[in-house]
Amino acid sequence: MDPKAKRLLQILFEKSFRCGREPVYPLSSGVMSRYYIDCKTTLSYPEARELIGELIFERLGDAASFDAVGGMAIGAYPLAIIVSDVAYRKAGKSVRAFVVRKEPKKHGLKKHIEGDVQSGDRVLIVEDVITSGKSTVEAIARVREEGLQVVRAIALIDRQELQGKNAVEQCGIPCEALFTLQDLVNLVGPD
Repeated sequence: MDPKAKRLLQILFEKSFRCGREPVYPLSSGVMSRYYIDCKTTLSYPEARELIGELIFERLGDAASFDAVGGMAIGAYPLAIIVSDVAYRKAGKSVRAFVVRKEPKKHGLKKHIEGDVQSGDRVLIVEDVITSGKSTVEAIARVREEGLQVVRAIALIDRQELQGKNAVEQCGIPCEALFTLQDLVNLVGPD
């Protein structure tokens, strides 16, 4: 494993991963799990954010293939900003960050999507953790309603449960993750 990926996985394991002997963690899908992953704690650290940006940028290859990056509030927005910053720093490309709201604001312009995006923009959807894929699929649907063209989706972690990655790919979008739940579980060692 690449040293940067290995270091980020270690940070995720130490800061964001919880493991129990019994399924005590309720997931947003309603399923109980032995494992819980809260990427927001990892995103609190600048080293982790730097590594995330580098690894996603390397995985994407050509930042010129999309105009903007975003996903559902709240987990995806820091990732969108990270990817936007790295694309600018590494390639000089101004990739705009946006966020998709679950519900439009009750005031102002009452928008579902916040950020500088226009119909026809090619966008990357980011996600912190994919489980059922529901929030990623919802983000794809919302941005398509606004005329944006989703070219790809990428997550920090694929839980490899409830067919989440498959649900995203059924939208006609290639989907991948930097890590899987199994990558984290492998760090636990024998019980």
